Amino acid sequence: MPRIPIIMPQLGESIAEATIVSITVQPGDTVAGDQDVLEVETNKAVMGVTSPCPGVVEEWLVEVDQSYAVGATLGYLEVTAEDAKRLGLDAPDPEPTTAASAPKSSATAPERSRPTVEPTVRGLPVPASAGGASYMS
Repeated sequence: MPRIPIIMPQLGESIAEATIVSITVQPGDTVAGDQDVLEVETNKAVMGVTSPCPGVVEEWLVEVDQSYAVGATLGYLEVTAEDAKRLGLDAPDPEPTTAASAPKSSATAPERSRPTVEPTVRGLPVPASAGGASYMS
């Protein structure tokens, strides 16, 4: 079964972290989608963190009375392949790029870090030798 992370959600616009108040399910417990699995406390309120989909709690990476940042992985949930795909989490880890597997750059196509912009587009005068009228006349 695939495993997906349980992430500390964004709990408010100005909230950067929350403290774990209680863990309501244990590893091995089956949970439903949107079931409260943790209670967290911010400086404004106590609220629940829910499971993203049905599954079995695999492990917790957090401890009660400890604070964790928004976006931190709190634990893992074993889910069906269909649920993992629905959540967009079924992609395999990318292979590390090595010098041997890195794409080769073409010697005929120069790489440009900046787009080419004509002088008039940049607000600069066109040199008289280029056949254009000068704005500095």
